[in-house]
Amino acid sequence: MDTPRDAAHRGLLKLMLRLPSLRGELQLLWPNDPSFEALCEAYEDATATLDRLLTSPRDGEGELIDEYHNVCRALESDVVARCRTRTARSRS
Repeated sequence: MDTPRDAAHRGLLKLMLRLPSLRGELQLLWPNDPSFEALCEAYEDATATLDRLLTSPRDGEGELIDEYHNVCRALESDVVARCRTRTARSRS
């Protein structure tokens, strides 16, 4: 059975592929930031839904596809911001 942590881990792996320059930061955030795990789980859910919509599109789902593209980008932006904040704090 798939657990939320399993989904979060898949989301982490997808983020590492999508944002290769941040892989090291992502690996550091994963075990130390519980809210980051939730963000990874949300990314997994959003990308899985987007993949499903793109694989078998139905009439009238164009706006929904656009919405999920935007959700994925927003989650990626949140992850980038979190990594930058962490990096800035560690340099201080």
